[in-house]
Amino acid sequence: MRDQSKYLRDALAVCLPAVVGALLLAACGDRSVSGTYVSHTANAAILLQITETPDHRFSGTTRSVSLNNDGTLATSTANVVGSVDGSSLTLTLQATPFPVGQNFGGTVTANGIDLTVAQGAQTGVQRFVKGETADFDAVVTQLNAAGAPVIAARQRGQQVDQLNRQVAALSQDLNAFVVRAHDKIDKWPRATAYYARAVEVEQAKLKRAQQLAATGNGVAQGQASVVVGQMGVDKAQISITDDKITEAEKDEASREAMLDAGIARWNATCLDGHDVKPGDFIPDMGPCKGLTRAVAAYRAVLPPLHNALTTLVQAKAHGNEQLATIWRAADNVH
Repeated sequence: MRDQSKYLRDALAVCLPAVVGALLLAACGDRSVSGTYVSHTANAAILLQITETPDHRFSGTTRSVSLNNDGTLATSTANVVGSVDGSSLTLTLQATPFPVGQNFGGTVTANGIDLTVAQGAQTGVQRFVKGETADFDAVVTQLNAAGAPVIAARQRGQQVDQLNRQVAALSQDLNAFVVRAHDKIDKWPRATAYYARAVEVEQAKLKRAQQLAATGNGVAQGQASVVVGQMGVDKAQISITDDKITEAEKDEASREAMLDAGIARWNATCLDGHDVKPGDFIPDMGPCKGLTRAVAAYRAVLPPLHNALTTLVQAKAHGNEQLATIWRAADNVH
């Protein structure tokens, strides 16, 4: 019995190391890098999918997603080829569609692949962990979530910029209106005097025509007809002035209505802010202050502008009333 036990121990002592060694060699030889790998940082993720052939070469693709400063995601793809020699690995990245290769060395680890990459003047390790496509998708989802607040802030800034431009445009329109208003306040009194002068001129022509017609002389009566004809030309010219004043009156009312509507639009959010709620998109303080000044100047110029226009319209009406009487009398000159 002792001899049998000793024989068994001796046999195991000889055979066991050989069996274990054979198993280890078989494991090393059978290991394949085929599979899906994921590498990621706080701002990027890379999906590496490769297939190894029996000659220990491999090929596959990479898909990279990176988070831009504006919160959007940038995506790129590339083909990869390479070879494996034990735990050492060489990988060539080929950016499609151009067959330009970028070579990387690396190591096959128990959990994945470590690639040596340049980091400025030094080198670092890009670690790819073996996993599933779902792992990569999960990281991309996180990147999307990280970029969402940046995109929202950018969009908010763009919307505020648009509001600022709209407020600035209204301020410019108001300021331009004020400049034109002062010009009209200066010019309209001359238009008011125009009608008083027209009445004087037409009255004098009527008197001259009546005097010529009263002589009974044929030549003088012909001259009277010429004067009356001139008064007809004057009437047409004065009518043109009437139309211009009527058009100015309508234009003034239209411009004021448009500007008043613009002011009303910004009254609650920019001029007094009583309707502003947290989270509302509103113009910045600078454009609002500019609008406040423009509105004040606009409202200050309206009373004298309205007075000047009222005086002009009244002068036109009174002048036309007098001129109508004069022209009717001229029609009776024979």
